[in-house]
Amino acid sequence: MADFSPPERNDTREILLEVAERLFARKGFEAVTVRQLANEAGVNVAMVSYHFGSKVGLLEALIAEKFPLTLERLSEIANSISTPWEKLLATVDMYAEKLFEGYNFHRIIMREMSLSQRPKLVNAITDHFANVLSVIRGFILEGQDKGMFRPADVELTIATVFGSFSTLIGQGKLMCIMLGEDCEDNIYSAKGRARFTDHLKDLLRLHLMVKETV
Repeated sequence: MADFSPPERNDTREILLEVAERLFARKGFEAVTVRQLANEAGVNVAMVSYHFGSKVGLLEALIAEKFPLTLERLSEIANSISTPWEKLLATVDMYAEKLFEGYNFHRIIMREMSLSQRPKLVNAITDHFANVLSVIRGFILEGQDKGMFRPADVELTIATVFGSFSTLIGQGKLMCIMLGEDCEDNIYSAKGRARFTDHLKDLLRLHLMVKETV
């Protein structure tokens, strides 16, 4: 299983990670060559092997850079915010920030999960999401235990939220048609992000909150 512990920083290494994120998202992992990565980054081809061992190692390192940050942010939300509803709102804001500003990375993850060409990596990604979902599930169960939330289906509620994020980020052209926008940049703009998060919070409020606590 891949080790998702972030390694030390290095300028050449970081440039390669940035280039890999952009190219893997745009072309797909299989279509991008090591030479393309090196040329785009302006480094020698040998630097990919030196820093990552292989193209797969580069992909694993890219994921390792991102995943621990999500769990850290969720831990902060869990420990610093008082009510379950406020925790859910903060979680929506956190994920909107991550996915709208880093939608290339999310597209890579979605592709990896869909194609399942690297089972060990897929298992590691799945384990990460299981940890994330466990924390968010705890927020909803806490709200139900305290009488703030209705006895809604917790798992399907979470699936609805993440399904909304995945559709918005992974199906840009389709979302342009659905939202009446002429380009993907408008969807992922600050205005588009505010429209999405406001809608999602309203959806959760209507779905979860007991009327007396609204």
